[in-house]
Amino acid sequence: MKPPYPRRVVTQADVSADCGLSEMTVSRVLRGQAGVSARNAEKVRESARKLGYVANRIAGALAGAPVPLVAVIVPSLSNMVFPEVLMGLAEGFEGTPLQSVLGLSNYSPVTEERVLAELLAWRPAAVVLTGLDHSATTHDLLARANVPVVEIMDSDGTGIDCLVGLSQRAAGAGMAQAVIAAGYRNVVLLRSNQQADRRQDSRFAGFCDALQAAGVPVLGSVCYRGASSVPKGRTLAAEALERWPEAEFLYCTNDMIAAGALFALEAAGRNVPEDIGLAGFSGLELLAGLTRRVATTDVQRFEIGRQAAQMIVERLAGAEPGLRHELRPVVDAGDTLRLQPVSPAINRVGITVTS
Repeated sequence: MKPPYPRRVVTQADVSADCGLSEMTVSRVLRGQAGVSARNAEKVRESARKLGYVANRIAGALAGAPVPLVAVIVPSLSNMVFPEVLMGLAEGFEGTPLQSVLGLSNYSPVTEERVLAELLAWRPAAVVLTGLDHSATTHDLLARANVPVVEIMDSDGTGIDCLVGLSQRAAGAGMAQAVIAAGYRNVVLLRSNQQADRRQDSRFAGFCDALQAAGVPVLGSVCYRGASSVPKGRTLAAEALERWPEAEFLYCTNDMIAAGALFALEAAGRNVPEDIGLAGFSGLELLAGLTRRVATTDVQRFEIGRQAAQMIVERLAGAEPGLRHELRPVVDAGDTLRLQPVSPAINRVGITVTS
């Protein structure tokens, strides 16, 4: 059967003729502008649906007008951290014409510059960036674009415009206080070697500083390259146990690495959490089916995305720059962290501990 293409593109003039209203009125409705009665707006939308009208956003971008796209740049999609942020953004944009368009930076400032330049060519209405560390070129591109910007995941700084996230340093310190309260010593770090992952660095700095202040030794760290995965976590933990058999706690850069580490501890016959403890970071529900629920810090990824979307909607409606929303990290002891009474030190760093 011969496909019915090519078909003639339905234009605003066609919608105008079908609903009996002027092209100017049709244009205002389809662009989401005010000044049209509810009755006429519904007539325009009904004709557009019936005729299969699709807006030509390229024409608007070429004319210099912003289009209802939000450029979102995240470092990776290798685990469920950033997909859940994107789901939160989608919910926050529900009922608006805004849609996310995605770019990946791979934790590289140079790649972030390139991806941002490409996305800005489409004249997006707003930009979402991950973290607070960006190159001078990225700052310059955003200044020239003159659109709302929301930085997500980190609140340890002032930001370019709007900001939603949590203190990575406080999150690390909160987990350290839970480790101290549980009586563990001889800690080993399982981490990524990504040089540009400042959030990991800040989190581990807060963790190690809190341990040092309490006299709890950190024996060292083992690193992996590339994307996080359960097999890499298992390999790292096995290496850590071989190098430091006296280790009593493994603190992992994220839950995927922690899940692999749990398998390694079980394979080595280690008694978790009584003799050796384990924790990750992010609070991934994806890992709920493990033999033990890994201790973690819930960073409320979905809520970060939802709040970021709300900030963009408010900024586009005329809100002043500088909106800020800081989330409280929550330590979940799971089944791999000995439960002890919460010490006052945990409350001082603003961390909630659950079991």
